[in-house]
Amino acid sequence: MALESETSYQIDPAPGEDGFLFVPGSLPVLLSAPHGAAHWRNERYKEEDEYTAGLVRLVGEITGAHVICANRRSSADPNADMDAPYKAALKEIVRQHNPRIVLDIHGCKPENGFGIALGTMKGASSPRHRPVILQILHEQGFSESHTGLAGLNVDKKYPAMGEDSREPVTRFAWEKLGLPAAQFEVNAHLRVVQRLSGASTPEPFTGDPQGILHMIATLSALVKALATV
Repeated sequence: MALESETSYQIDPAPGEDGFLFVPGSLPVLLSAPHGAAHWRNERYKEEDEYTAGLVRLVGEITGAHVICANRRSSADPNADMDAPYKAALKEIVRQHNPRIVLDIHGCKPENGFGIALGTMKGASSPRHRPVILQILHEQGFSESHTGLAGLNVDKKYPAMGEDSREPVTRFAWEKLGLPAAQFEVNAHLRVVQRLSGASTPEPFTGDPQGILHMIATLSALVKALATV
């Protein structure tokens, strides 16, 4: 909650300030949360993916992964827009720090019938890493055969494919930067500790504490395993 509270969901960056935060690490894995704050899409501001910024920052502290996350409202969509400043920052981070893979963390609504949706452009964006990712997720109890928060949706609902005018970070990393990447859509119950004041959705919401701890452990295990692939 302390890390997440440093994100201003609906406040623009100050003049000269970036709308995102980069924390360098020691492992060759880059954690990304492009929708940590509200962002412009389809002629309106779309709500933030709550706690994705705090989540990647915490996992970065635990594992030593590099971290980039949106922490101020953006007049672009950092995940979709081809010329978003977030993507320019990603390109520079890759040039300077040479990570081996990008794990792009997003949030999905609590009513989804799964805990995690994995998107790898149907395997194209991480051909060597995808089997390792699936192995770790299965070891952590997530499965395509399960329902509810233990459910795993693989390259179906959110495959990270994008389209001509929409370029997800995963596709950008793989096609433009030549870097393996995978997208993770995390159910709100597995990331939102307690809805903060200033959130785009005002109604109170509290996730599952044990599920959130499990998600932190799962992402940490993924980082450690993928750092050596």
